[in-house]
Amino acid sequence: MPKTRQQRPPPLVIALAIVLALLLTWPASIALRNGLAGIYARPAIDYLEQKRFSTDTVSEAQWQAIDHSVTQADRLMPGNPQYLEALGRLHQIKLSAFADDLSIEEMDAHAKAASEYFFRAMENRPTWPYYWGNLALEHYRLGNFGTDDYSQALSNASRFGPWKNDTQRLVMDLGSETWEFLSPGAQREFILNLERALHRQPQNALQIVSDNGAWPRLCAASKALLDITQPHLRALCAQDRFAEKVDQY
Repeated sequence: MPKTRQQRPPPLVIALAIVLALLLTWPASIALRNGLAGIYARPAIDYLEQKRFSTDTVSEAQWQAIDHSVTQADRLMPGNPQYLEALGRLHQIKLSAFADDLSIEEMDAHAKAASEYFFRAMENRPTWPYYWGNLALEHYRLGNFGTDDYSQALSNASRFGPWKNDTQRLVMDLGSETWEFLSPGAQREFILNLERALHRQPQNALQIVSDNGAWPRLCAASKALLDITQPHLRALCAQDRFAEKVDQY
């Protein structure tokens, strides 16, 4: 008897089977890559978070190890804002902890790289105040504090982190130093941030602005903003020679 010839499935059926197999395996692949990225990045990110508000520095060996771990994580899961911010902060650390070992060209390169990473992180998580604050800080370091991008970054850091103490301090420090370069909208947002800080952390607010010698111009500006409720700032500005009475406030 002749052998029965087995018919092959039509090409369309084969194509649909391949697509279905890919659809079924793709989520598992993503989950695997995400898990591996987390293994690489989690210890490094936790360590950087511990150092966010610390004056302690990292060694060159620690910096290299963290950079390697986070870079591997970013390759596995590109676009993750946590990994992008961590990479940007590593460049910030280079500028602060190893500045004496860097040339002017290297410092510019690290500052630009940090800005690029923070901008990409912000694009993926646009309402996170730390990303905006980091971006404002790098614009400041690059001397770009006269640009709209700097004003926008500082404004958004304040707007998205209104009651975060560290964000308040960063906005007060940068904004009081570069007040005359801020856009009208950024100046308005700065006054709102300052009013909140005078309520939340008055001694820090008074000291930061005093260190930048900004009280006279800030009090003058606050008087023109009649539509903003600012009882703490108005009470302070009504005092005679208030700059000399920081410790008594």
